[in-house]
Amino acid sequence: MYKLCVFAGTTEGREVVAFLEEQEAQVYACVATDYGQALLPRGERVTVSAARLDREEMAALFRAQKFDLVIDATHPYAVEATKNIRAAAESAGV
Repeated sequence: MYKLCVFAGTTEGREVVAFLEEQEAQVYACVATDYGQALLPRGERVTVSAARLDREEMAALFRAQKFDLVIDATHPYAVEATKNIRAAAESAGV
């Protein structure tokens, strides 16, 4: 079973989480707000976090969880989030 991290800041992000859960992947979904957390699908293979993470915290999460893949489904205008996700993933070897 694949272990995936999805940064889901959009409707499409929520759809990706729901799709992956149906594929029997283990999904750790990251959102920026409690509202975003409430909108995400729940399932036995889905963990949702509404904690805002900086680059170092992301890298630590990636290392600790040993994800197979990190997906950036944040808002297109969330340029800083995308930069941090990319740098953290590279740093953690994901």
